[in-house]
Amino acid sequence: SSESLDWLNSEMEEELDANLLTGDDEFGAILPDQCQDAENLAIELLASRACTAHELKKKLQGKRIPLKTIDAVISDFKTRGLINDCLYAETYSRSKWSSSCWGPSRIKQGLFKKGVTAADADKAIKLVFNDGGDHDSGIGLSRLSLDQLYLQASKQWKRSTCVPLEKRKSRIIQWLQYRGFNWAVIGYLLKKL
Repeated sequence: SSESLDWLNSEMEEELDANLLTGDDEFGAILPDQCQDAENLAIELLASRACTAHELKKKLQGKRIPLKTIDAVISDFKTRGLINDCLYAETYSRSKWSSSCWGPSRIKQGLFKKGVTAADADKAIKLVFNDGGDHDSGIGLSRLSLDQLYLQASKQWKRSTCVPLEKRKSRIIQWLQYRGFNWAVIGYLLKKL
């Protein structure tokens, strides 16, 4: 009957759509045209803004590209050096530190959201905050990083001169905590302010 034929056609269409999304054809092969289209789209996405492998995968999935094709393209891009999560993590860390004065834990949190591994995040944070300068023991930041942070914190401190001392301290503590600095750094800066 006509209804059972319609039902069968819709079942076959759903299965075909599911196979296209996973990249499965009858033999589990990735089609060359599909791979080339995915590569071109990935290059276009990377040209507009750097991103991690995880972010690129999500963007390509949003374009309904089969998962096997996405994984193949990302793997190829990693071997060719077009995607480097470690370099991305370092660039992201430097940017957030210099422009927003983010601390190590806030940066690490942002990197995790972008799909960067803990090892790559730790390596990048170490490069940014221990930047070859004298390491201030117990605090976890280089002297240069502490001086930069002190400069920003003192600007923040001076903005609330008409407020009682305890309230000023509370505000600077909140400002530093929000940015991801630990209590060792906060205590050190409070003594200097």
